[in-house]
Amino acid sequence: MAVHPARNFREPKAIELLAFAYALGVVGTLWDWREHLLGPGTQPPHLVIDLGGLLVISALAFSGRIDLRSRTFIALYVLLVLVVLVAFGPFVLMMAAPKSALMASLMHSMMSSGALLVYLPLVLLASWSAWRWLSQDRLNWWRLAAALGIVVVAIATVWDLYWHQTHPMELRASMAGLPPHQAILAGFLIGLIGAGWGAALGINRAGFRSQTTGGTIENAASKSK
Repeated sequence: MAVHPARNFREPKAIELLAFAYALGVVGTLWDWREHLLGPGTQPPHLVIDLGGLLVISALAFSGRIDLRSRTFIALYVLLVLVVLVAFGPFVLMMAAPKSALMASLMHSMMSSGALLVYLPLVLLASWSAWRWLSQDRLNWWRLAAALGIVVVAIATVWDLYWHQTHPMELRASMAGLPPHQAILAGFLIGLIGAGWGAALGINRAGFRSQTTGGTIENAASKSK
């Protein structure tokens, strides 16, 4: 009698979470473009974009072994908190008090040159996370794409802020036609292609090992008859 291996539901691997996060960024960016084509745009697409980017950074930064008491982890935690505040702070304030003096002051400060420095932790964290993830395993094209995608997104985000500061008349233009927004989408797509390819390879290898194990068990069972 043939013995079939029991089906087990495994937890998703880091590369699969990475592919999902990049896909979230692509969906959010395209959603944002559509909203701006229909009207002035809304905040929910930006929330999806930010969430996708933060998930990518988290998947890259917290891969492998991490000593929770090390200075590296403390620095990573501080940078991540700063990035979360930069990404979600304006959104929360806009939802809670859109017409407050604090919101008006924030919008005014975002159009100053000093606002670009606020996004520096995002670029640093994205770059460091990509480097750390690449150092965990052998380098190949899809790992490089999966890591560099978020770096492109981070740099393009700073470029987007600078673009709106220097081109205020294009605030109502189609987001799909703005170079920084095209670069943001390109970064998410680069990462999605790399992470998606890696996830597909992992699934295929897992399926092959499962078939091999199943065949071995069946052969052993047939010999024992």
